[in-house]
Amino acid sequence: MSGDVMSNVSSSDYELELLLHADFLTTIVFVNVIISAVIGLIGVVLNLINITVFIKMGFGEFTNISLLYLAVADVGSLLFLSGIIVVYNPLMLQTADADLLSTMCYLTVAIPHVCFSEISGCCNVVLALERFLCIAVPHRVKSLVTSKRVVLVNVFIFVYIILVKLIGYIGYGIPGTTYNSLNNSTAATFGQTALRKMLDSISTIIDNFTQLTTFPLMIGITAMTIRIFKRATSWRLSVTSSSQGTIMTKKETKLSKIVITISIVYIVCNTPPFLATWVMLLIPDFSLTGSYREFFIATFTALFNIDAINSILPFLIYLNMSTKFKETLKTLSLYQFRYSNKQ
Repeated sequence: MSGDVMSNVSSSDYELELLLHADFLTTIVFVNVIISAVIGLIGVVLNLINITVFIKMGFGEFTNISLLYLAVADVGSLLFLSGIIVVYNPLMLQTADADLLSTMCYLTVAIPHVCFSEISGCCNVVLALERFLCIAVPHRVKSLVTSKRVVLVNVFIFVYIILVKLIGYIGYGIPGTTYNSLNNSTAATFGQTALRKMLDSISTIIDNFTQLTTFPLMIGITAMTIRIFKRATSWRLSVTSSSQGTIMTKKETKLSKIVITISIVYIVCNTPPFLATWVMLLIPDFSLTGSYREFFIATFTALFNIDAINSILPFLIYLNMSTKFKETLKTLSLYQFRYSNKQ
């Protein structure tokens, strides 16, 4: 009798677990397919507009070069986030195992998305450092920061982070298959070979170092930039008398405010991912294969959307704070078509 009761309880617990897993999967699919894909696609379009505008504006200002590379990194990040709709959609869920889809999503969407997000973070640090030097040492900045150096630094960032991520892919294979007799299906299983475990450890160490240093650097540089910007603005306004000097001050002030605003937005949006990275390091089971797997997936599903919003906001910042950006944007064919129809 007691055996039957225990059997019924175990069966009920198992059914409840399956039901909760199904509800969790439905929520993740909705967020990924609807919210993430929409945010990602909107962000791709807006950052492509950013790229077009910066190219049209030219690269007389080296800041435009850094902003261009930042937009390129954001396009890559958002493009892979939009690709999540290919992996997590009802048709794929009907034909593939949910655990296999999670692994595929990790390899084809999550890692590339994080890769370009890290590139975007490093580009933000370079941008903030340039602006700090412009304010701190205005007479030496032209010799310290040149267009060629800005290009080389940004290209190095792209190559370095992409290579670090590629190391983690080496050795990833399909060691075997799993046969399910209930529905007469065979599923491929991804696994870690001995080579991949070693290379993944190397990649993870370098990757974590990059993530955990970029964010504090950004906070430090932004704080110093804000402090010295306030002092420099007060001093220049007190000593400037010529109209030309006033114009230059307004231009520098406006550009500095744009960069500082972008930096603050980056810090706010990347605080949760920074904390999540520390949780991953302190709690090994908080991973795709650990005991807290579902919580891990839910957390990073939300974090990816916050990261995507961070990549969209620069367009709105440029649109509201940069007169030159708006004027250049109006010269594009879409704006010309819009205004010609109004007239």
